[in-house]
Amino acid sequence: MTAHVARIAVAVLLAAAPAGADPAEDAALAHLDRGVAAYRAGDFARAHDELLEANRLTPDRPNPYRWLALAEAELDDCQSALINIEAFLSRVPAGDERIPELVALRDRCLHTGRITIDSTPSGAAIQLDGGPAIATTPARRLVMRVGAHTVTLSKPGFVPYTARVEVHPFGTDYATFHLSVAQATPLTHRWWFWTAVAAAAIVVGGLAYDTASDSPTRLPPLTCTATGCRP
Repeated sequence: MTAHVARIAVAVLLAAAPAGADPAEDAALAHLDRGVAAYRAGDFARAHDELLEANRLTPDRPNPYRWLALAEAELDDCQSALINIEAFLSRVPAGDERIPELVALRDRCLHTGRITIDSTPSGAAIQLDGGPAIATTPARRLVMRVGAHTVTLSKPGFVPYTARVEVHPFGTDYATFHLSVAQATPLTHRWWFWTAVAAAAIVVGGLAYDTASDSPTRLPPLTCTATGCRP
């Protein structure tokens, strides 16, 4: 009797299940949802793990490839992102609204790179290719076009430092610079020093003249006789 009841229960469950239901499909959607949520929260490593599992369960679905590419680009793994971009593009029709996003990501991976710039001491302003300051050190994962750039670091009290850096695609480059303390300008080399000296000399000279002007004039003594007076 018990076995008979169990067989009836299984038959009822199978009849109630929607046609075409696929446990792997449901699990993949759950992983995809968690992966997208982690990506939007900025937890790209966790997002990548969830999206990989979604992709493994449903390798023919395009959306896991899309989100994998986005997460891998944030993890500085543009080489893997490019593979997943092409996998996504090959699985969607030409008019899919998600295509421009993935094409832009592909261009970014191919033509831009990231660089982290640091200095000792930190807090130096960073100028790129002669332009205005764009950040202060430590500046992490700055996005720049691939190729050579001129970077200038400046900080009050330190000698400005200029160097060439090379930015590569597919990853993050690192550049660290040591700033030298600016030497104090000798007192006699400062523009105001000799102006002050000249002003002081004029004042002293004027005081000496006034003192001399106030002194009584001393004349030689006169000697007078019957014939007249003479010095």
